[in-house]
Amino acid sequence: MSLLGRQIAFALPEGHFSMPQIIGEIEKMLAAGADIFPLFLAASDNQENDAQFNATRTLLEQITGREMMTASLADETSELFNLDTAYDLLVIAPCTGNFLSRLVNARVMAAPLATTVRHLQTGCPVVLALVPNGNSENLLLNVQQILSIRSFFLVPFGPAGKGDKQIFLARLDLLYETVLQALAERQLQPVYLEPCWLPH
Repeated sequence: MSLLGRQIAFALPEGHFSMPQIIGEIEKMLAAGADIFPLFLAASDNQENDAQFNATRTLLEQITGREMMTASLADETSELFNLDTAYDLLVIAPCTGNFLSRLVNARVMAAPLATTVRHLQTGCPVVLALVPNGNSENLLLNVQQILSIRSFFLVPFGPAGKGDKQIFLARLDLLYETVLQALAERQLQPVYLEPCWLPH
């Protein structure tokens, strides 16, 4: 499976802007000939002024050659969600536990969730790279449910110790390979990694 000419939407949820490993994977996709469209999913109407976000936005725009489009979850009329661009694949990374839960359990679709569902209705894949923003309670249950939905694919993940909390983190260095497999409608295996398979 080749990425040459593939149009990949890369969605960055609010609150996670330090992502050197993910940037490296994006650069690999670009080098393979993919077209990357950076998106920012805001949780409110307030514009993000965080210095880390601004630095990440600038970097993404530089390496992709495209302006990052921004939409608020509360703004369902945003032009971001009225684009005619037919993406071959949507990546949400980092995908927090809260965002995953909303994908699984959402009753009222906020803009990016509605967009994800619309994207799924076309049969195109959605790749999630889990990077929980706190305790990973109920994460595995949500993972099980999301994997039962056609067209969702996860970057392989595993447990990581962080104080007295049980958290699970995606192997971000496997994002590129996960995207390749997802385009062929396959889940990169194993999706759950034992601790011995994780980087030390």
